[in-house]
Amino acid sequence: MKRGVVYACSHERWFGEVLISAESCRQHMPDLAREIFITRDLHAAVGARLAGLFTQVIVLPEAGHRHRPRFEAALQTRLDEAIFIDGDTLFLGSVYELFDVFDHFDIAVALAPQYLSRQAVQLGVFDLLPKVAIAIPEWNGGVIAARVDDAFRAMVERWSALLTECVQVGFNMDQAALRSALVHSRLRIATLPNNYNFRALLAQSVTGHVKILHAHGELGRIARTINASLGIRLYTPRPEDIHGFLPK
Repeated sequence: MKRGVVYACSHERWFGEVLISAESCRQHMPDLAREIFITRDLHAAVGARLAGLFTQVIVLPEAGHRHRPRFEAALQTRLDEAIFIDGDTLFLGSVYELFDVFDHFDIAVALAPQYLSRQAVQLGVFDLLPKVAIAIPEWNGGVIAARVDDAFRAMVERWSALLTECVQVGFNMDQAALRSALVHSRLRIATLPNNYNFRALLAQSVTGHVKILHAHGELGRIARTINASLGIRLYTPRPEDIHGFLPK
């Protein structure tokens, strides 16, 4: 059984975040494999900085979706059980327990902070995609724990295809497509608490130990305060701790 954490990166602006996240993963779970799928152009620019931090580096000719080699990573990894994670994350503790989810489920994702994107509604995305009950939320794709098998790969391929349809009508975010692909898959879905995908750019409540921070920003600074208490608490991001979202 091969387990590990999988990163994907295609833009130099995000590369520094990936290195920080991978180092935090190594610190808390040094025995896990750490893979990175990186586009050829980016590897040519930064490949020397990968030495020793990742157990495997896979160079991709290009990303099928602009700035999203996550689909190639999910389809090509040789791991049996994996945590697919965005680079703008920081591990604040070990998360071995995510692999225990597979005793009962096939995939685990946290809720997206929003309930159906307003832009997606305005563009008719939810009418375009295969129908899903309105009571079903969106999940965030920044942290996905999955048993990597044929059913999972089929879901990823469907997710990628549905994202292509979304992009064609001007909607470039992938959560609506993920929602539809997941619901129409055969996968048993576990919904994670926000402790495992804490979207630090948004105000929210949390209980217990936050294990994974997720945002473009000063995650180290946020980490020094987020677990100062472990009871039910309200978090409000400070503007100076949060950076922008997309490369220009």
